[in-house]
Amino acid sequence: MFGRRNRNRWPTGGIAAGLASVVLVAACAAAGSTPSDDGSVAAGSVAAGKVPPSDSTTIETVASPVRLVFLGDVMLGRHVAAVAELDPGSIFEHLRPTLVAADLALANLESPLTSRAHIGSGIALEADPSAAPLLASAGIDIVDLANNHATDAGPETVLDTLDATSAAGVRAVGAGADDIAAAAPLIVDVDGVRVGIVAFDLAGGTAAGAESPGVNGWDPVAAERAVRALRLEADVVIVGLHGGVEYLPQPDPVLQRVAGELAMWGADVVWGHGAHVAYPTTTTVGGRPAVIAHGLGNALFDQRLPGTSEGLVLEVLVDANGVVAQRTGRVAIDAGRTSFAGWGLPAGDAVALANEWWSPVRVIAEQPAPPCAEMDIDAIFRRLPAGATVLSSACGDVTGSGGNELVVAYRRPTSAETLQRAFPGRQWADSQGLSAHLAVMSSDGRMLWGAATLLDPVGRVTVCSHSVAVELTTLDDPAVTAVGAWRWREFGFATAPQLPGPALFSCADVDGDGTTEPYAHRT
Repeated sequence: MFGRRNRNRWPTGGIAAGLASVVLVAACAAAGSTPSDDGSVAAGSVAAGKVPPSDSTTIETVASPVRLVFLGDVMLGRHVAAVAELDPGSIFEHLRPTLVAADLALANLESPLTSRAHIGSGIALEADPSAAPLLASAGIDIVDLANNHATDAGPETVLDTLDATSAAGVRAVGAGADDIAAAAPLIVDVDGVRVGIVAFDLAGGTAAGAESPGVNGWDPVAAERAVRALRLEADVVIVGLHGGVEYLPQPDPVLQRVAGELAMWGADVVWGHGAHVAYPTTTTVGGRPAVIAHGLGNALFDQRLPGTSEGLVLEVLVDANGVVAQRTGRVAIDAGRTSFAGWGLPAGDAVALANEWWSPVRVIAEQPAPPCAEMDIDAIFRRLPAGATVLSSACGDVTGSGGNELVVAYRRPTSAETLQRAFPGRQWADSQGLSAHLAVMSSDGRMLWGAATLLDPVGRVTVCSHSVAVELTTLDDPAVTAVGAWRWREFGFATAPQLPGPALFSCADVDGDGTTEPYAHRT
């Protein structure tokens, strides 16, 4: 478990916490009940603020990692300003829950906040300083100002933006009243994890001088020195990088080289933005792992070119030793408003945390499955419905009772159950007339939870702490079609989205809370 500002460590509502009826036709639980002849449980059973981070230098030892969310380019001027004037809460309304759920949310602010007139003939992205509270109300904690539009109304524009964001309670990095202030890193203590952030503009913005405001421009020697120094001060190093040839379908060679150098110098996360189109994130191998996002695209903008009306949200799970896991989701922009389209599924190895899949970034020690100690497995099997054939079983503390329980995937002669009759066109039994079921049994053979019929048959089960990993098949073919993770929620299971199979499952304490999570090995 881990979580955010409201200290509710993992969310229990919403899509991710849907009951296992998503994949089960019917399920119910009853402590101490016994199965009836058709395998169902007997009648009378139980039915299946935001706290700002501190700048304190005190480092606390914490068991749980923290969650950092990154957005790409945010622009509050032009058409977005017109939408915000009429309906200010709408522009981030559907993205806000994702930002608030993290421990720290960061965005690149592409529009300076100033009342000064635009200078020159370039694109004018300025927004009124009164727009700054829109960032805070959306759940954005920190903005990167090291970009090529920060001084569009003159060097003093930087000071205007800093004043506006500060007044709204939003911190800024990458720009300042002089070159020392612009290059200064921001170090934030997030639940005992020291997160250091430094930002560079690779896109040719007005660099700050000894006595003039501006942004932190790119100088490879100074950048290497800054990143290596921050590596010594912070547990986690974040480097904001604004640049790249705009609108290309893939990051240009210069951007790729610079991002790789930043990771080599000690960045845990390279947070790229500025190309206005999204690129897939990558993870370095060898040495200290790093997540590289060459460009997250637009999070809120009013551009109309191909690829500019969508972007990526990057979320990383970090602790005092760096990045643990990461995931990306997609945002879509329509009529000056942004929305969150959901988290993508990992393409390779995956860990299930609170019924959501993450891609592991570093090697995590796996823990062996507990032995079925003091359990008479054969006696428990005999308590299953008549004619049951066991396909797979595994032991563990599924319900959080502190004891050892047995999860059994089995087939039994089918019966005409109510919900089966409601779907007459669906196949409920295999070629031998057996339907698919799953049960959680106590050590003395009581059925604690049982599925009347599985929509997606389970072939093999693995038990982790308070959760079950399942391999899904079809009724007449044992080949694995998909894998899933189910987490116990007091009276039944909540399910993670299915991953295309197959996978080899193990258990690992990914989030450091002393319990284990399903770990799907798919590569």
